[in-house]
Amino acid sequence: MKKHYLLGLALVFAFYSCNDTSDPISDGPITINSDSQTLTSRVKMDNAGVIGLIDPSAPSGRIQEVASDLPLVLVSQVDAPEINGQTLRATHVDIDGNYAYVSYNTEGETYLGAVDIFDITSPYSPVITEQAIFTDTDISSLEYKDGKLYLAAAVNIDQNADVTSPANLITVSVSGGRFTSDFVYTSLPGFVATDVANTNSNTAVTSGNDGVIGLFDAVQTPGTSTEMEDLRAVAFGSDKLAVLSGTSGVHILDPNSLSEVVSIPLTLDVAGAKRTLDIDNGNLYVSEGANGAGIYKMSDGSLVSRLAIPIRPEDVDESDIVTNAVSVDDNLLFMANGAAGISISDVSDLSAIKQFGVLDLDGSSNFVRNEEEFVFVATGFGGLQILKINKVSSNPTESVCTGLPTYPGDYWMNVNGGETKAYGGSASIGGLNNNSKFLFCGSLAVLEQFNMNGGSVTEVYGSLAFGKMNANNTMHVNATLKLSGSVVIYGNLNLNSGGKIEFVGSGNSLTVFGTVTQNSGSSITGDFTDTEGKIK
Repeated sequence: MKKHYLLGLALVFAFYSCNDTSDPISDGPITINSDSQTLTSRVKMDNAGVIGLIDPSAPSGRIQEVASDLPLVLVSQVDAPEINGQTLRATHVDIDGNYAYVSYNTEGETYLGAVDIFDITSPYSPVITEQAIFTDTDISSLEYKDGKLYLAAAVNIDQNADVTSPANLITVSVSGGRFTSDFVYTSLPGFVATDVANTNSNTAVTSGNDGVIGLFDAVQTPGTSTEMEDLRAVAFGSDKLAVLSGTSGVHILDPNSLSEVVSIPLTLDVAGAKRTLDIDNGNLYVSEGANGAGIYKMSDGSLVSRLAIPIRPEDVDESDIVTNAVSVDDNLLFMANGAAGISISDVSDLSAIKQFGVLDLDGSSNFVRNEEEFVFVATGFGGLQILKINKVSSNPTESVCTGLPTYPGDYWMNVNGGETKAYGGSASIGGLNNNSKFLFCGSLAVLEQFNMNGGSVTEVYGSLAFGKMNANNTMHVNATLKLSGSVVIYGNLNLNSGGKIEFVGSGNSLTVFGTVTQNSGSSITGDFTDTEGKIK
């Protein structure tokens, strides 16, 4: 590896304009679209609702028949942008607070990219607030930090004489879901900038063939760089930089001098394939293509564990069953395994990793990013799928919730006459049929059936999600249902005569995306917000 100083020049290449109208504004190769209503029309809810997990040990394609303690909801699907007849594909996602930032490029020789800004303040109704379209640039990756977006890009130098190399770092300020400054370009050696990560004092950028790992300061002045072949990804954590080469493996570097601390050899990877890194709790997670995901100690590069791709679908080319991306947050590891989907594992104890299963989602998985309560999955030309993890944000304060056991794992919960069942924590189940007394405190997701029969009492304190759009799921309330917190019904709500919903406490919300039928003799009482305006 040869160390030198970058010769790139920081250029204020684009523009910023206060756009008080919804009409797109452009100047040269960049167009800013602030028409949030039109942009958000790409957000669909056709398959939204509670998501099941495929059991890797069961026959191909079968949903597992035990409950999970990871309640997941598909919030929406987002069509990929279509620009000048070209369908873009999502390449990267970063999430900060109430906003998510998504980058796009175009497959093949065409240079065409975009960045969408999502407002996810209302978790079940994401909104695209603004979009930047780059007619001569692919965006490979992005990262948000302190009010600024950092983009790793490839620029068509045959159309753009203002840059000195195809590989570029682009920065732009953002605030309130808007681009608020000029786009500033800085060239670096290589045909494409593949990834970007911010250290404590610099921005690190990787470029691909004949490329480098290079550092830039706060005003994008180029600093130290090191030549490396076929760089795919960079990540910062544990006060070190990690870079992934498709030919030589992982290199852990000093974040200031770029001197090598540790080298982790890996097998030769497919040229040009998307791969990512993530760092969490002193461990490095590496997407290793056909070999799944590797977990290594940042301190010395030793192997902690390796997770194989859990399912191998039939009638799929083996070359399409590869781990393209890894993402770790709050002890949950998500692996994007191409045609083998998204697998999820609990890595809180690396000596006993728990595998939850594979998300029951359509399409291949090229990229995944989970952070806090959201999961963004990129599916190539299929666009994005946005999921929400229904975590228990706090323990319910009701006295009945004290000291409850966790849910035992039955996929179908049946409460017989005369029985009383009460549980706490998080659970995702296939169905509930209550003929007596059932209490749940925490986060409960029910996929298919929710029946409350005459004389029974069902109480849910915390979070409840039920059903799936276009699946003809109906919550039948024939008795008393007491609720506190957030309730989201993706199917229908049917209150028969004698059916009662009682909201307990304040600050409750009820969201029903299907139809609501309130028969004579039924009632809904208490303090709650009807988000969709479905209640009479």
